[in-house]
Order: sequence, then structure tokens, then C-alpha cells
Amino acid sequence: MGLFFPLTIAREALLAHQRALGVVGHNIANVNTPEFSRQRPELAAIALGDRVGAGVRVADVRQAIDPFLEARRLANTSALAAATTGRDVLDRVQGLFPVQGPGIGDALQEFFAAADALATHPQEIATRSQFLGRAESLAGQLRGAAAALATMQHETDGQIAQAGRDANGALATIAQLNRSIVAAEVNGGTANDLRDARRAALDRVAQLLQINVIEQGDGSVSVFAASGATLVAGPDAATLATDADPMALGLDGNPLNRIGLRDAAGSVIPLGGALGGAIGALVVQRDQTLPTNAADLDLFATTLRDAVNAVQTDPTGRDLDGLAGVPLFAGSRAADLTVAITDPRAIAAARSANPGDNTGALALVAVGDTTFGALGGVTLTEFFGTVQAGAGEQARRADDQATIEKTVASALAAQRDAFSGVNLEEEFTDLMRFQRGFQAAAQLITVSNRMLDDLLGMMG
Repeated sequence: MGLFFPLTIAREALLAHQRALGVVGHNIANVNTPEFSRQRPELAAIALGDRVGAGVRVADVRQAIDPFLEARRLANTSALAAATTGRDVLDRVQGLFPVQGPGIGDALQEFFAAADALATHPQEIATRSQFLGRAESLAGQLRGAAAALATMQHETDGQIAQAGRDANGALATIAQLNRSIVAAEVNGGTANDLRDARRAALDRVAQLLQINVIEQGDGSVSVFAASGATLVAGPDAATLATDADPMALGLDGNPLNRIGLRDAAGSVIPLGGALGGAIGALVVQRDQTLPTNAADLDLFATTLRDAVNAVQTDPTGRDLDGLAGVPLFAGSRAADLTVAITDPRAIAAARSANPGDNTGALALVAVGDTTFGALGGVTLTEFFGTVQAGAGEQARRADDQATIEKTVASALAAQRDAFSGVNLEEEFTDLMRFQRGFQAAAQLITVSNRMLDDLLGMMG
């Protein structure tokens, strides 16, 4: 073994420790970078068979990643996005049915209070006008709530389409990063920073859709929707799209969008099953929660309409001019419920030709205490109370679920920080360790150089 061999070993050691110091410096520089995963240089001896080794090299630079923890984080990301999205919609629904303050509940109480005043003073025009005003206020509250539900459904439908476009951007990024990672690692290189960027893109997709991710042997990942549909395969990304579904009409009568994958012919193949993430929550609220609340509102409105009109159009009913009564309410559902009477004299408060007769007005008051089979054997007030309670309970459960998922997310983030995050104390320790290694390699060069000088001196 020649005297030049120690110089070769020292050179390899200098290069290895220089690269290791670069990795440590990279970690320190990214201590506050979101999604950054700590990297570790793995040193390995350079072997030469039966001879003394040739020094050291950096065999690999590995990320501190727990794949099982990352899979849990992705699942939680979808669950948290679904919970918060659903909570936001349900909070708005609850706001349509306030327990206190102006709303349908107060308007209903005021309507029957006005009917009671009418029974006390059936001949007074002011009292009759007040009753009509309370009827119009109640109908207006119902129309407003129905319109708000329809608007919310339309907005939710638009949010689904926008979320699909957002997902497309992240899917395209994942496909592009797949190509870059495979190219960088094909000859044994590392693409750790690209892998971090890909994990961030996967997080963005997981916020919108529940996904399953499988890493391939070449370093690329395949991404699948919960239904099994392929979203990303190596360098190729699918395209999410929406189109009008003629079989699914919204509360306003217009078709709703269905979301799926666009095929080569340009058609949209719907994604089946539960979608998860924000998109899945939006679909559930649009297709289930909002229509259910609208149906309850319609049932309440039509039951009120039919019960009050039955009193108004009773064969013995008479208005202030002795004429037969006419329906008070018109409309087919909550969205178009209106007061059909404009003249307060037309209210059929009597059941005889006597203008002072209040029998019809008392019958209107009695509607408030009547139980209806269509409402499940409860009164109008009790039924609307269950609607209010149901909306409040849904919002409370959604808020609880969002809190739970947020707590889980915080715990998982803490676990990831502990496993993958940069610990400056550890980095400073490694900094000194690799610095000492670098200094020792430099000292080896100095010693080898002196030995060569001595040898050359002896030859001279």
C-alpha cells in the first residue's frame, strides 16, 4: 500500500463529511419550513475486498418518515376537512331556525296571538289588519327560509365544482413530481425535497377527497379515490369534472352537478360511493341535509295553509260583510306561500250573519292547539320546535366532530414533529460531530503530506 493511499482515504472522508455537514445545514435552514422532513446522511465504509478499506462515503440521505403515521395524517386530513365543511353548512342551516329573536317560530306565535286578538274584537278593522300583517309576516318568514335553503344548495353545488378544479391542480402537481422524483432517483440519487413537496400536494388532495396512496418501486405514487378510481398513476393524472345531472333537481328546480372523472371522450364518469373530504361533505349537505330541511319546511307550510284555509272556507263562515269566506293562504309549498286576502274585511271571523260573531276567529285560534297526523301527531308549534331542535342538534354534533378531528390532527402533528421535524439540539450535535470528522480527515492529509516530504527528503 503506497503512501498516496492515505491521501485518497482522507479525500473521501473530507468529501463525505462535507456532504454530511451540508445535510445538517439544510436541516437547520429549514427548521421553520412547513412540511419539511428531517434528513439524515448515512455513512458507509468503502470496502476493497481483503485489503484495508478505502475510507468512507455517504451511502444515502434518508428522510425521517413514518409511513404509517403519514397514512393516518392523510386520513385525518380528509376527516377534519369533512367535519369542518359540514359544520359550516349546518351552522348556516341552524341560523335559519333561531330559537329566539325574529324567525318562523316568533312569527307563528304572533300569528296565533293576532288570531286571539281577532276573536276578542272581531269587528275592529285595525285588529283584522294586524292579523293579516302577522299572516304575511309568517308567510314571508317561510318564503325567506325556503329561498335561503335553495341558495345554500346552489352555493354548495358551486363549491363542489370549484373543489374539483382545486383537486385537479394538486393531482397534476403530484404527477409532475412523480416524474421528477423517478428521474432524480433512477441512478441512486435522492429527491427528498421533492418528496416533501409531493406529500404537501397529497395533503391538499386529501382535504378535498378521501384518498389511498401506494408508493411504487420506482419512487412514484399511485393515488386512488375511496371508490377505487385511479386519480394518479405515475406521471399521469386524471381530471375531475362536473356536469349537470338531469336526474337530480335542486330545490330551485334546476339540475345539480355530479362530480366524476372525465374520460378520453370528454364524458364524466361519476365517482361512486362516499367521497370523503370537503367534497364528500358538500355532497352530503347538498343532497341530504338541505333537501330534508326544505321538506320539513314544506310540510309545515302546507299543513298550516290547509288548516287555516279549512277554517276560512267553512260553509258557515262569513266575513265582515256577511259573505262566504275565502282561503287566507295560497301557494304549493313554503317557497311560494302567500297571503291571498288583501282586504281585512274578508277575514271570515264569524260563523253567522252577526258581525260580532267570533266563532270563526276562535276556530283560527284553535288551529294552534290542534295536533296533525301529517306532522306525527303534534301541533304546528311542536313540529317546528322539532325542526329547530334537529337543526341545532345537527350543528352541535358537527361542531363536536370537528373538535374531535382537530384534536386528533394536533396530536398527529405533534407526533410528526417529534419524528420528522428538525430538532436544533440534535442538529448542533451532528454539526460538531461531522466537523470533527472533517478536521480529522484534514489532519490525515497533513500527516500523509509530511510522510511524503520525509520520503522525498530521504531520496534527495
